[in-house]
Amino acid sequence: AETGEAYLGEVRITVGGAPRAAMDKLMPAVGGVIGLWAASKIVPVMYHWDLIPGVASPAYWERANKIRYNYYTEGIVYSPYDTGDPIREMPPECAGKMMLRQKGGGWKLQSEM
Repeated sequence: AETGEAYLGEVRITVGGAPRAAMDKLMPAVGGVIGLWAASKIVPVMYHWDLIPGVASPAYWERANKIRYNYYTEGIVYSPYDTGDPIREMPPECAGKMMLRQKGGGWKLQSEM
């Protein structure tokens, strides 16, 4: 059975031979071509969505240059979603949850003070 031959009663059936050897060399090349085609469709989308670690799209740098990091003195609360209009009030579920370091060491919640 390792040579690609099987016996069905008195009839010998041969599977493989020259066509099988050609397919063994052709199919990896076909798989590589399909992989390159898929990568050519997927990688540009990943680039524009900033999904490639360590690589940033021009749109990312454009947004990053507009960020003002001095808002902490003006009461802006940073949120994980960029809606264009910053949140200026602390959400009620966050009030009193700031961890404060004590002079003698250790930490306490703001609500415990």
